[in-house]
Amino acid sequence: MINDGNTKVIARLHKQLSPRALNIYNPFFEEAGINAVFLLFYNSDPKPLVDGIKNLNFSGAVTVGFETDADFAKLVDEHDESSRIVNRVGFIKNENGKLKGYYQGGKGQLLSVQSVTSVAGKELVIVGAGNVVKSLLSEISKLANLPKSVIVLNRTISKLEEFNKYNFVKEVGEIKDISSIRGDVLINATHLGGSVVDNIFTEKVVRNFNAVSDVTFETEDTNLITIARKLKKKNATGWDMFTYQGLVVLETILDIKIDPQILKRHVIAGLSQTVK
Repeated sequence: MINDGNTKVIARLHKQLSPRALNIYNPFFEEAGINAVFLLFYNSDPKPLVDGIKNLNFSGAVTVGFETDADFAKLVDEHDESSRIVNRVGFIKNENGKLKGYYQGGKGQLLSVQSVTSVAGKELVIVGAGNVVKSLLSEISKLANLPKSVIVLNRTISKLEEFNKYNFVKEVGEIKDISSIRGDVLINATHLGGSVVDNIFTEKVVRNFNAVSDVTFETEDTNLITIARKLKKKNATGWDMFTYQGLVVLETILDIKIDPQILKRHVIAGLSQTVK
Protein backbone atom coordinates (compact mmCIF):
# COMPACT_ATOMS: atom_id res chain seq x y z
CA MET A 1 0.00 0.00 0.00
CA ILE A 2 1.22 3.51 -0.83
CA ASN A 3 1.83 5.46 2.37
CA ASP A 4 3.56 8.81 2.17
CA GLY A 5 2.98 12.48 2.93
CA ASN A 6 0.36 12.68 0.20
CA THR A 7 -1.75 9.77 1.41
CA LYS A 8 -5.41 10.75 1.68
CA VAL A 9 -7.13 9.56 4.84
CA ILE A 10 -10.82 8.62 4.77
CA ALA A 11 -12.38 7.90 8.16
CA ARG A 12 -15.09 5.40 9.00
CA LEU A 13 -17.02 7.03 11.84
CA HIS A 14 -18.95 4.83 14.25
CA LYS A 15 -20.31 4.72 17.77
CA GLN A 16 -18.46 1.49 18.53
CA LEU A 17 -15.78 -0.85 17.26
CA SER A 18 -17.08 -1.78 13.80
CA PRO A 19 -14.40 -2.54 11.21
CA ARG A 20 -16.71 -3.51 8.30
CA ALA A 21 -15.48 -2.20 4.93
CA LEU A 22 -11.87 -1.77 6.07
CA ASN A 23 -11.33 -5.12 4.34
CA ILE A 24 -12.96 -3.73 1.20
CA TYR A 25 -11.54 -0.28 0.57
CA ASN A 26 -7.94 -0.75 1.70
CA PRO A 27 -7.33 -3.81 -0.55
CA PHE A 28 -9.13 -1.93 -3.34
CA PHE A 29 -6.83 1.09 -2.94
CA GLU A 30 -3.82 -1.22 -3.11
CA GLU A 31 -4.95 -2.98 -6.29
CA ALA A 32 -6.03 0.25 -7.99
CA GLY A 33 -2.85 2.08 -7.02
CA ILE A 34 -4.75 4.80 -5.16
CA ASN A 35 -2.79 6.71 -2.52
CA ALA A 36 -5.43 6.56 0.19
CA VAL A 37 -6.27 4.69 3.38
CA PHE A 38 -9.58 3.89 5.10
CA LEU A 39 -9.41 3.91 8.91
CA LEU A 40 -11.92 3.35 11.72
CA PHE A 41 -12.54 5.95 14.43
CA TYR A 42 -15.27 5.43 17.02
CA ASN A 43 -16.87 7.39 19.83
CA SER A 44 -20.43 7.58 21.13
CA ASP A 45 -20.17 11.37 20.75
CA PRO A 46 -19.75 12.31 17.07
CA LYS A 47 -18.49 15.85 17.67
CA PRO A 48 -14.84 14.99 18.48
CA LEU A 49 -14.82 12.66 15.48
CA VAL A 50 -16.01 15.39 13.14
CA ASP A 51 -13.65 17.93 14.70
CA GLY A 52 -10.81 15.46 14.12
CA ILE A 53 -11.53 15.32 10.37
CA LYS A 54 -10.99 19.06 10.13
CA ASN A 55 -8.15 19.39 12.64
CA LEU A 56 -6.15 16.50 11.20
CA ASN A 57 -6.93 17.50 7.60
CA PHE A 58 -8.48 14.16 6.65
CA SER A 59 -9.89 14.05 3.12
CA GLY A 60 -13.30 12.93 4.34
CA ALA A 61 -15.33 10.35 6.19
CA VAL A 62 -18.15 7.85 5.90
CA THR A 63 -20.64 8.40 8.71
CA VAL A 64 -21.77 4.79 9.05
CA GLY A 65 -22.64 4.84 12.75
CA PHE A 66 -24.43 8.18 12.57
CA GLU A 67 -26.09 8.23 9.13
CA THR A 68 -29.61 7.99 10.62
CA ASP A 69 -28.91 10.73 13.20
CA ALA A 70 -30.57 14.01 12.18
CA ASP A 71 -28.50 15.94 14.76
CA PHE A 72 -25.28 14.77 13.13
CA ALA A 73 -26.15 16.91 10.10
CA LYS A 74 -25.66 20.02 12.25
CA LEU A 75 -21.97 19.22 12.75
CA VAL A 76 -20.85 19.92 9.18
CA ASP A 77 -20.35 23.35 7.64
CA GLU A 78 -22.55 22.94 4.58
CA HIS A 79 -24.64 20.38 2.70
CA ASP A 80 -24.87 19.11 -0.84
CA GLU A 81 -28.39 18.91 -2.29
CA SER A 82 -28.38 15.14 -1.73
CA SER A 83 -27.88 15.69 2.00
CA ARG A 84 -30.39 18.53 2.30
CA ILE A 85 -33.17 16.44 0.74
CA VAL A 86 -32.96 13.72 3.41
CA ASN A 87 -31.59 15.87 6.25
CA ARG A 88 -28.91 13.27 6.82
CA VAL A 89 -25.18 13.00 6.16
CA GLY A 90 -23.95 9.78 4.60
CA PHE A 91 -20.41 10.99 4.04
CA ILE A 92 -18.26 14.09 4.46
CA LYS A 93 -15.77 15.77 2.16
CA ASN A 94 -13.15 18.15 3.57
CA GLU A 95 -13.05 21.01 1.08
CA ASN A 96 -10.12 23.23 2.14
CA GLY A 97 -11.07 23.10 5.79
CA LYS A 98 -14.84 23.24 5.28
CA LEU A 99 -16.73 20.03 5.89
CA LYS A 100 -19.48 19.36 3.35
CA GLY A 101 -22.12 16.71 3.93
CA TYR A 102 -23.44 14.39 1.21
CA TYR A 103 -25.85 11.47 0.95
CA GLN A 104 -24.97 8.60 -1.40
CA GLY A 105 -28.11 6.42 -1.26
CA GLY A 106 -30.08 7.75 -4.21
CA LYS A 107 -27.22 8.11 -6.67
CA GLY A 108 -25.81 4.75 -5.62
CA GLN A 109 -29.18 3.09 -6.24
CA LEU A 110 -29.62 4.78 -9.61
CA LEU A 111 -26.15 3.74 -10.78
CA SER A 112 -26.84 0.20 -9.60
CA VAL A 113 -30.02 0.05 -11.69
CA GLN A 114 -28.26 1.61 -14.68
CA SER A 115 -25.54 -1.04 -14.47
CA VAL A 116 -28.09 -3.57 -15.77
CA THR A 117 -30.62 -1.47 -17.70
CA SER A 118 -31.43 2.05 -18.82
CA VAL A 119 -34.26 3.86 -17.06
CA ALA A 120 -34.96 6.23 -19.95
CA GLY A 121 -38.51 5.78 -21.20
CA LYS A 122 -39.05 2.86 -18.83
CA GLU A 123 -41.83 2.16 -16.34
CA LEU A 124 -40.32 1.92 -12.86
CA VAL A 125 -41.95 0.54 -9.73
CA ILE A 126 -40.22 1.48 -6.47
CA VAL A 127 -41.01 -0.19 -3.16
CA GLY A 128 -40.26 1.95 -0.11
CA ALA A 129 -40.54 5.52 1.11
CA GLY A 130 -37.36 6.14 3.10
CA ASN A 131 -34.31 8.28 2.48
CA VAL A 132 -33.01 6.11 -0.36
CA VAL A 133 -36.27 6.65 -2.26
CA LYS A 134 -36.37 10.38 -1.53
CA SER A 135 -32.83 10.69 -2.82
CA LEU A 136 -33.40 8.33 -5.76
CA LEU A 137 -36.36 10.34 -7.07
CA SER A 138 -34.27 13.50 -6.83
CA GLU A 139 -31.47 11.88 -8.83
CA ILE A 140 -33.94 10.64 -11.44
CA SER A 141 -35.32 14.18 -11.81
CA LYS A 142 -31.87 15.36 -12.96
CA LEU A 143 -31.66 12.89 -15.85
CA ALA A 144 -31.76 14.22 -19.40
CA ASN A 145 -33.95 11.27 -20.42
CA LEU A 146 -36.58 10.54 -17.80
CA PRO A 147 -38.47 7.31 -17.20
CA LYS A 148 -41.86 7.01 -18.86
CA SER A 149 -43.42 6.68 -15.41
CA VAL A 150 -42.68 5.84 -11.78
CA ILE A 151 -45.00 4.12 -9.31
CA VAL A 152 -44.01 4.22 -5.62
CA LEU A 153 -45.47 1.67 -3.21
CA ASN A 154 -45.23 1.48 0.56
CA ARG A 155 -47.00 -0.06 3.54
CA THR A 156 -47.86 3.42 4.85
CA ILE A 157 -49.35 5.45 2.03
CA SER A 158 -49.23 8.78 3.91
CA LYS A 159 -45.44 8.73 3.57
CA LEU A 160 -45.77 8.85 -0.22
CA GLU A 161 -47.65 12.13 -0.62
CA GLU A 162 -44.50 14.25 -1.03
CA PHE A 163 -43.45 12.22 -4.07
CA ASN A 164 -46.35 13.56 -6.14
CA LYS A 165 -44.32 16.73 -6.72
CA TYR A 166 -42.37 14.86 -9.40
CA ASN A 167 -44.15 14.94 -12.77
CA PHE A 168 -42.85 11.49 -13.67
CA VAL A 169 -44.43 9.91 -10.58
CA LYS A 170 -47.59 8.49 -12.09
CA GLU A 171 -49.01 6.88 -8.98
CA VAL A 172 -48.41 6.13 -5.31
CA GLY A 173 -50.08 3.24 -3.55
CA GLU A 174 -49.98 0.45 -1.00
CA ILE A 175 -47.51 -2.39 -1.34
CA LYS A 176 -50.32 -4.94 -1.08
CA ASP A 177 -51.33 -3.98 -4.64
CA ILE A 178 -47.98 -4.95 -6.17
CA SER A 179 -49.15 -8.24 -7.68
CA SER A 180 -51.47 -6.37 -10.07
CA ILE A 181 -48.80 -3.95 -11.33
CA ARG A 182 -46.61 -4.41 -14.38
CA GLY A 183 -43.53 -2.45 -15.38
CA ASP A 184 -40.02 -2.58 -16.76
CA VAL A 185 -37.94 -2.26 -13.58
CA LEU A 186 -38.79 -3.27 -10.00
CA ILE A 187 -36.69 -1.54 -7.33
CA ASN A 188 -36.72 -2.71 -3.72
CA ALA A 189 -35.57 0.10 -1.41
CA THR A 190 -36.64 -1.58 1.86
CA HIS A 191 -35.21 -4.12 4.29
CA LEU A 192 -37.35 -6.88 2.78
CA GLY A 193 -35.23 -9.98 2.29
CA GLY A 194 -32.74 -8.87 4.92
CA SER A 195 -33.77 -7.92 8.46
CA VAL A 196 -37.43 -8.11 7.38
CA VAL A 197 -38.90 -11.39 6.12
CA ASP A 198 -39.92 -11.08 2.46
CA ASN A 199 -43.42 -12.32 1.75
CA ILE A 200 -44.03 -9.70 -0.94
CA PHE A 201 -41.77 -10.54 -3.87
CA THR A 202 -43.20 -13.75 -5.30
CA GLU A 203 -42.62 -15.30 -8.71
CA LYS A 204 -45.96 -13.87 -9.80
CA VAL A 205 -44.75 -10.37 -8.96
CA VAL A 206 -41.28 -10.68 -10.47
CA ARG A 207 -42.65 -12.12 -13.74
CA ASN A 208 -44.27 -8.73 -14.40
CA PHE A 209 -40.87 -6.99 -14.77
CA ASN A 210 -37.83 -7.22 -17.04
CA ALA A 211 -35.28 -6.21 -14.40
CA VAL A 212 -35.04 -5.91 -10.62
CA SER A 213 -32.78 -4.00 -8.25
CA ASP A 214 -32.29 -4.62 -4.53
CA VAL A 215 -30.73 -2.63 -1.68
CA THR A 216 -30.49 -5.39 0.92
CA PHE A 217 -26.90 -6.50 1.50
CA GLU A 218 -27.21 -8.79 4.55
CA THR A 219 -27.00 -11.43 1.84
CA GLU A 220 -26.53 -11.01 -1.88
CA ASP A 221 -28.92 -13.85 -2.66
CA THR A 222 -32.12 -12.35 -1.28
CA ASN A 223 -35.48 -13.86 -2.14
CA LEU A 224 -36.03 -11.16 -4.78
CA ILE A 225 -32.67 -11.77 -6.45
CA THR A 226 -33.02 -15.56 -6.27
CA ILE A 227 -36.38 -15.41 -8.04
CA ALA A 228 -35.11 -12.91 -10.61
CA ARG A 229 -32.20 -15.18 -11.50
CA LYS A 230 -34.48 -18.20 -11.71
CA LEU A 231 -36.70 -16.31 -14.16
CA LYS A 232 -33.62 -15.01 -16.05
CA LYS A 233 -34.41 -11.38 -15.30
CA LYS A 234 -31.73 -8.71 -15.32
CA ASN A 235 -30.79 -7.98 -11.72
CA ALA A 236 -28.70 -5.65 -9.60
CA THR A 237 -28.13 -6.96 -6.08
CA GLY A 238 -27.71 -5.18 -2.77
CA TRP A 239 -24.00 -5.80 -3.16
CA ASP A 240 -24.11 -3.87 -6.42
CA MET A 241 -25.86 -1.08 -4.52
CA PHE A 242 -23.08 -1.25 -1.87
CA THR A 243 -20.51 -1.02 -4.66
CA TYR A 244 -22.04 2.01 -6.34
CA GLN A 245 -22.59 3.82 -3.06
CA GLY A 246 -18.90 3.30 -2.39
CA LEU A 247 -18.08 4.55 -5.87
CA VAL A 248 -20.06 7.76 -5.23
CA VAL A 249 -18.25 8.30 -1.93
CA LEU A 250 -14.75 7.66 -3.28
CA GLU A 251 -15.17 9.64 -6.49
CA THR A 252 -16.50 12.62 -4.53
CA ILE A 253 -13.89 12.62 -1.76
CA LEU A 254 -10.85 11.68 -3.88
CA ASP A 255 -11.81 13.51 -7.11
CA ILE A 256 -10.92 10.50 -9.25
CA LYS A 257 -12.78 7.94 -11.38
CA ILE A 258 -13.38 4.56 -9.79
CA ASP A 259 -13.64 1.29 -11.72
CA PRO A 260 -16.83 -0.38 -10.44
CA GLN A 261 -15.76 -3.84 -11.61
CA ILE A 262 -12.59 -3.78 -9.51
CA LEU A 263 -14.44 -2.30 -6.55
CA LYS A 264 -17.20 -4.94 -6.81
CA ARG A 265 -14.63 -7.74 -6.54
CA HIS A 266 -13.46 -6.30 -3.24
CA VAL A 267 -17.04 -5.74 -2.04
CA ILE A 268 -17.76 -9.43 -2.68
CA ALA A 269 -14.57 -10.52 -0.91
CA GLY A 270 -15.12 -8.19 2.03
CA LEU A 271 -18.84 -8.74 2.60
CA SER A 272 -18.39 -12.49 2.24
CA GLN A 273 -16.19 -12.31 5.35
CA THR A 274 -18.29 -9.94 7.45
CA VAL A 275 -21.92 -10.58 6.40
CA LYS A 276 -23.23 -13.95 7.50
